[in-house]
Amino acid sequence: MLKEFLLFIKYPYTAGVIATIWLGSAILMAINRELPILQIVMIDMVVSVLIAAVGFTGKKES
Repeated sequence: MLKEFLLFIKYPYTAGVIATIWLGSAILMAINRELPILQIVMIDMVVSVLIAAVGFTGKKES
């Protein structure tokens, strides 16, 4: 079962970077409740899409 799960996560570094961005933003919002939540979420979404577009496009497997 673990082998199937690891094969599902094909690009763990990219997923880890995206997760770190979201977790870091959540921690910042928990520390300072006066931060603009909508703007932070929008920035996270845009950055996540850009990182995913670059990081998840790997070599084509034959």
